[in-house]
Amino acid sequence: MGTRLQTLVLLLLSFATNLAVSLAKESGDYSKFHHNQSQHGLPTEQGTVHTEELLETNDSSKAQLYRRALIYLALGLVGLANRKRLSVAFTFAYSCFFKRLGHHDNQQGRLNAFYKGQATVYDATRGRLLRGRRTMLKLCAAELAHTVSAQTGTIGGSSGGGNSGKDGENGRPVWVDVGGGTGWNIEQMDEFFAIGNFKHVYLVDLCEPLCRVAQQRFKAKGWTNVTVVCMDAASFTLSGLATPEGAADLVTMSYSLSMVEDFYPVIDRLARILKPRTGIMGVADFYVSGTTEQRSFSKHKQTTDAVTAAADVAKTGKHRLGYHCNWFTRVFWQHWFEFDHVFLHPCRREYLENVFATHKVYNGRNHFVVPQLIQVPYYVWLGKRVPSDTVRDTDSLAITTASAAKKADAGICARKGWERLPYCPDRPEHAQFNTYIYAFTWEDPRCDLQALDLKPGDNLLVITSAGDNALAYAAHQRQITLHCADMNPCQNHLLELKLACLRTLDYSQFWELFGAGKADGFADILDSRLSPWLSSEAYQYWKNNTAAFGGAQGLGGWSLAKQSIGDMLLGPSGLYTTGYSGLALRSLHVMMRLTGIRDTAQKMTRQGMTLSEQTHLWRQRMRGWVRGALATWFLDNPVIMWQLLGVPINQWNMLRSEGSMSQYVRDTIEPVVAETSLADDNYFYHLVFALGYSRTCCPDYLTKQGFESLQQTLIDADSESSRPTFRLHTATILDVLAGMQPGELTKAVIMDHMDWFSMQDAQQEVSALARAMASGGIVLWRSAARLPWYSEVFEKNGFAVDAISVRQPNTIKPLDRVNMYASFYKATKL
Repeated sequence: MGTRLQTLVLLLLSFATNLAVSLAKESGDYSKFHHNQSQHGLPTEQGTVHTEELLETNDSSKAQLYRRALIYLALGLVGLANRKRLSVAFTFAYSCFFKRLGHHDNQQGRLNAFYKGQATVYDATRGRLLRGRRTMLKLCAAELAHTVSAQTGTIGGSSGGGNSGKDGENGRPVWVDVGGGTGWNIEQMDEFFAIGNFKHVYLVDLCEPLCRVAQQRFKAKGWTNVTVVCMDAASFTLSGLATPEGAADLVTMSYSLSMVEDFYPVIDRLARILKPRTGIMGVADFYVSGTTEQRSFSKHKQTTDAVTAAADVAKTGKHRLGYHCNWFTRVFWQHWFEFDHVFLHPCRREYLENVFATHKVYNGRNHFVVPQLIQVPYYVWLGKRVPSDTVRDTDSLAITTASAAKKADAGICARKGWERLPYCPDRPEHAQFNTYIYAFTWEDPRCDLQALDLKPGDNLLVITSAGDNALAYAAHQRQITLHCADMNPCQNHLLELKLACLRTLDYSQFWELFGAGKADGFADILDSRLSPWLSSEAYQYWKNNTAAFGGAQGLGGWSLAKQSIGDMLLGPSGLYTTGYSGLALRSLHVMMRLTGIRDTAQKMTRQGMTLSEQTHLWRQRMRGWVRGALATWFLDNPVIMWQLLGVPINQWNMLRSEGSMSQYVRDTIEPVVAETSLADDNYFYHLVFALGYSRTCCPDYLTKQGFESLQQTLIDADSESSRPTFRLHTATILDVLAGMQPGELTKAVIMDHMDWFSMQDAQQEVSALARAMASGGIVLWRSAARLPWYSEVFEKNGFAVDAISVRQPNTIKPLDRVNMYASFYKATKL
């Protein structure tokens, strides 16, 4: 080190001397400078001069010389400190762009020549390019841990180091990493699922230089159960396994499928090696989509029953949210990577998804080098062996048996207390939504429960919304079945996330996510804990929206910048400031901040605030603003009401017909403030003002008792013989009812959505409810009108209609803790 440093300093001094000469020339002092050199013995072209004479140059030249010399010295020291990085970069650049590979007869020869000089720097140069590898490993580890949990009967199960492996030598999992290269995947997996818990790990790769790096890595780690197999992926053998067919619990391919020239036999071989039912196939790789996404559903008749939806999903390549690439991306990256013998043609992924049943998939974009400008498509995919009775169309490479598609999809949801029924995300009624409208439910379940009088065995139809009320019903009566229907897939994604968290997390973690609405580690929890319990669509949605819980984990520079700017302008972000309802809350808080009443509003939610103190603060500080012209204009604008509050034009017209907007505001807010505590009971307005809940003021499912009750309900329903407590339908209520047997339902809660309807729509839905509802069954709804016009439609279809409560002008008693609707009705099937 000392010799290298001395050499560097001498070089820098030489640069400084040459720089001094050039500066002297520029300033006209070169002749004097050269004369002084020759007299005093410092080095020149002719002789030497002494350093004292150099100091006689003019002050300007000396100052410039010193500055330039210091810059050179600093750059040299920086280069010395980063010599390893520079060496890695030069090695990578030379091997990839300048090194001549020569002619080779086979792929192994070409790979050996290409990686020979860069095998030792491979891992250091691929981190930013090969995205999704750690995500794929975490998902696979979570699936392995989930399998262990199912076998041992423990709750949830988590991945990571420690004793996550199966009990007994014969029951421990076997992992085959195909195209594993330097062994980076295996080293990383030890963080999520300890390598010592595998019975055996096989790294299969054709490149000898990379395999040597892997062998050295595993030897240093002391892993005796890891074997490096330097063979072709289509014909490798696994020592120690008498019959490799059906022996592997996990098979992975990390950016290797796109490099395999003859990929058909490789995929077929891996399918035979993978264990039936429980085995997991994991892939992370580049891809490009086809020119168009094929549609398997009829454009004329849009049915959404489970079997049809399962077939639709299977034929379109299954769960391809974010799959499609634009023309430039498809053409450019496919040809760019072909220069390096990396093949991105869609047929590879199509065949993979044909041989295996898709279990999880995430389609991402690597914003490499220049964010938002350079976007390399990549995907993380998990699959299982397709059932043997599946019929394939070899021309389109699509699964065509609807029953088999249903097994592949719905089977994933089995044994976890709920079922997410298949649906096709490409259908227009679902594709119109890219987020949920409601991050929280805005109807009071306390009044619902009083009117429903739930009994064991009840079969309920409810609108999902944010899922809060469905959870409240299940917490109150455990032995019921809830059909949660919503046309917006994102509303079901939200409920599915809550169910997965109930099943896997403890109460403090659950509270952090849904009580406070913030969790910095959500991205890691999603991959490592929740992913086995989520449908592929729900996982993709939350993978793309990890920022919903306010944390910066997993955000790129551009996304982090957008979130920071939003937090600065609109206040802190969290779950309850997302969706359309969240935008409304943020807008409200901006207005309250500008008018100076935000602190007062939040003070009203603090624990210990009495009802009289709350009323006093309201009347003194807030009532004038809330009932003022700006708030009235806000509510009197149909565009704002729809975009921010989800109130459609039909319902807005019903609202207007009941009186002026200022009267509506008065009748809504005044009784709530006067009769309910925003600090201890009314969690609806507590959330509006505090942007989160408190332990003493929250929905039933967020209480410790409610959490434990729901968790036990899901555990009890988690068996082959039990019917799921929750069945999540991504469909219209009309479609859900069409799939039910006559008299199957006992109760239904349809909120206020019939306010949105025309007469024809109302007639169709009420008729369907009458067919599916058992005698004596009841339907509950709320309305913006005191006398909703569709009550007569219920009566004509065999229901007896009763008003549970109707709000009168200038009343002082609220209908419920929300008090935003003018009426609450019940219809009983005669």
